[in-house]
This record gives sequence, structure tokens and C-alpha cells, in this order.
Amino acid sequence: MKILLTILGCIVVAAAGGLAFIYSGLYDVSATTPDSALVTWAVHKTSNTSVHARMGANVPSAGFDKPALIQVGGRLYAENCAVCHGAPGLTPTAIAKGLNPVPPDLFKATRKPDPAENFQFIKHGVKMTAMPGFGPSLSDDNIWSLVAFLGAAPSLTAADYAAKTAASPGG
Repeated sequence: MKILLTILGCIVVAAAGGLAFIYSGLYDVSATTPDSALVTWAVHKTSNTSVHARMGANVPSAGFDKPALIQVGGRLYAENCAVCHGAPGLTPTAIAKGLNPVPPDLFKATRKPDPAENFQFIKHGVKMTAMPGFGPSLSDDNIWSLVAFLGAAPSLTAADYAAKTAASPGG
């Protein structure tokens, strides 16, 4: 019985300490203040584990990365994503400069896009990162087009980006 009361006491003290911290206002939630290394690690670890636990059903259909679909994805990227993630040849927007955490560079040559992971991020978004979930506004086919474009994105030049995001003739 004494052990049970000790455990219960520890839980009450921890809960009271947590509430005191929450109501103290000590933690700065301003987007312009960088997170501590511990908070950064905890948030990224939680995010990565959560995404990987949920992306098993995200399987692209054969041929999802055909050039025509990459073009559709490129246009969707230019309309919906470039404002935050940027693109080759574009100056970062004021919105992108003010985001914390900084949106990842999707055009970095060393990036190895994972289609299932990209689908998960695009469809469902990521809490507390400004990454919206596009599932309510884009069809799965359009999301897969975006995923296909992101597969082609690493190391694109400004000219390549312009070509892949241009509207097709008559479209």
C-alpha cells in the first residue's frame, strides 16, 4: 500500500508541476524564437515516429510518376507549396522567412524523397509546423501527382522547375 501511495504522490506532483509550467508562461511560443535542442529533438522524434507508423497504406499506383503527372504535380506545387517551401530561382517569401520550424528544402540534391512519407505529409499535414493537410482540398490522385513531382525535385535547376510547373498547352 505504501508503494501505491508513493506512486500516486509522484503522479500528483508531476501533474501539478506540469500545470504550473503551462500556466507560468515561461515557455516562449513565438515563431521567431528558436526551439531548444531538447524541444527540437522531442518534436522531430515524435513526428517521425508518428508518420512512419501511419504511412504503410500509402502505396502509389504503378506509373504514378509519369511525366504528365509530374507536370500536374508541378503546377499544384507552384500553386500550393512554393509559398512556404520555395523553389529554384524563386526568392523566399515573407511567409517562408517567418516560419518556425523552417520548411524543408525539397530541392536539395542530396534529398531522397520517400513517396509514402510525402503522401502522408501532404494529405494529413503536420501539427505545429504550419504544414497543412491537403486531404480535404485535393484528391488522392492530385496528392500522388505532387508526390511524383517531389520525387523529381531534388537537384532541379530554375529552368527545370519552370518547365515542370508550366501549364501544358491548352491546360
